[in-house]
Amino acid sequence: MEIITNSEKETFAFGQEYGEKLKGGEIIGLCGDLGAGKTILAKGVAFSLGIKKNVNSPTFVVMKVYPAKKDEIKTFVHIDAYRLSSEKDLIALGAEEYFNDPSAVILVEWADKVRKILPNKTKYVKIEILEDNKRKIKY
Repeated sequence: MEIITNSEKETFAFGQEYGEKLKGGEIIGLCGDLGAGKTILAKGVAFSLGIKKNVNSPTFVVMKVYPAKKDEIKTFVHIDAYRLSSEKDLIALGAEEYFNDPSAVILVEWADKVRKILPNKTKYVKIEILEDNKRKIKY
């Protein structure tokens, strides 16, 4: 499936709608060029999980864990793999401990960099820049 968004607001809203369908235990791999809107989409997902705190891309810390408040979902794990040298770096941070947690939702920006260690159940979302604020989101 795919959708076209025409602004950051619409990309955020798509993330929110996508997040509202999550039940827990999902791993979402976001792929797209720099500036495509991965973090905006992640903010929408986080908002749908009851996270009111400002969610920023964890580019320098790589992984942030937030308490979530949606039904069975208790944890939102936001990972940014942009600066990682290899999948081993993500393992060293302890990300794998969340992969099989049914009460967690894991969202990985730059998922293509760590695809080898992401479980088969990972759902990939690709964001393509069309022009200015216009994006094609394939999910």
